[in-house]
Formats: sequence, structure tokens, C-alpha cells
Amino acid sequence: DVTYGWWAGNAGVTNKSGKFIAAHIAHTGLIAFAAGGSTLWELARYNPEIPMEHQSSIFLAHLASIGIGFDEAGAWTGAGVASIAIVHLALSMVYGAGGLLHSVLFVGDMQDSEVPQARKFKLEWDNPDNQTFILGHHLLFFGVACIWFVEWARIHGIYDPAIGAVRQVEYNLNLTNIWNHQFDFLAIDSLEDVLGGHAFLAFLEITGGAFHIATKQVGEYTKFKGAGLLSAEAILSFSCAGLG
Repeated sequence: DVTYGWWAGNAGVTNKSGKFIAAHIAHTGLIAFAAGGSTLWELARYNPEIPMEHQSSIFLAHLASIGIGFDEAGAWTGAGVASIAIVHLALSMVYGAGGLLHSVLFVGDMQDSEVPQARKFKLEWDNPDNQTFILGHHLLFFGVACIWFVEWARIHGIYDPAIGAVRQVEYNLNLTNIWNHQFDFLAIDSLEDVLGGHAFLAFLEITGGAFHIATKQVGEYTKFKGAGLLSAEAILSFSCAGLG
């Protein structure tokens, strides 16, 4: 029975979890399109003789930070940059198609779906078990993303500003360092410690995700607790990211 004013961002999808998902998929498509298009735009105008920060480069700089577009010595090659941009543009069309399918053809409310697994992802703000179930899946994806970053740095390598080159980085899973860097993570000057923090974060998020999926709501459920449950996911992610 929850209603929102027309000015509220999600007012149009109240009690329409299928439409809510469609909007998020379409939003993802817009982000992928912007990333791919902007990368191609920066690539077409990039001058390797001018420092990257003087060319208002954002997307190329992010790719450079994970060792894409430059060789091990830090010299510009452009290898793989256009391919990554095109993949993002192609994925944006896939996301757009998915958003249209959920918006036009699929059910407006996941609870009305004929697929039992789909009905589990219906947003029920007054159902604590539903909220913790959805939270668990989000945490799993965060954990997998951290594993990808750690393995990419270990196998391919990332840019090390201390030496001005791309190098492979083995993570340093030192729990004492991770604990001590909770509140001074901006002072970390070791990529090994950065990757160690992400490795620990991957374990923490995947373990927490599995726990939330396999269990029911723990403790007494209150309106305050329910409203902040999914927000806690974002707070946990950003806070634990500081461990790196």
C-alpha cells in the first residue's frame, strides 16, 4: 500500500518490481554507452606527446591505471582500447534490449511471474527475508568483482605510479595491516597492500552474501532496520574498500 508523490524518483514503479528492474537495466545500458562512446572520443583525440591529465582524459586514464593501452614501460600503444570501447557499445544495446523486454513484454510485478526464482526477487520493503535475500546476491557480485581486480593485477598487471610502469602485483593478505589501515587508507603507498585489502574484501562479501541468501532475517525487524538494510550494503562496500 506504499504510495509516493509524482516527484519521487521511483514513484512510477511503486509495487511494480518488474518495471523497477527494467529501469535499472536501461540505466546500466546508458552507462555502458557513455563509457564506450567517451572512450572512442578520447582515443580519437589523444596525443601521446601531451600528458594525459592535460587532455581532460577520464576514461583513457582509468584504462591506463589497470595497464590497458600502455606497454610495461609505460609507453602508449593503444592496444585493446578500441576493442573495450566497442564491447561497451555492444553491451549497451544488449542492456537496452533487456530493459525494453522487462518494460514491454515481461510482467510488471515479479510476484506475477511464472518463474519461481524470479518471484524471489520481488521487492517487498516490509518483508525482511526478501530484503536479506536480495542483499546477499548483491554482495556476491561485489565479491566477484574484487576477485577479478585482484587476479587481473596478479596475472596482467596494473600501473604503478611509483615506478611509472605497468607491473604484476601479488596481493599481500596481511590482516594486521588491513586492520591498521581502516582509518588511514589514503596513506597507503603499497599496491601489494591495496590488492590484499581487495582480496580480504572479496572473502568478506562472498561469505556475507552466502550467509544472507541461506539464512533468514536475524534479530528483531523494525521499520528503521528495514529502510536501512539495502543502504547498509553500499556503506559496507565503500567502508571495506578503504581496507585496501
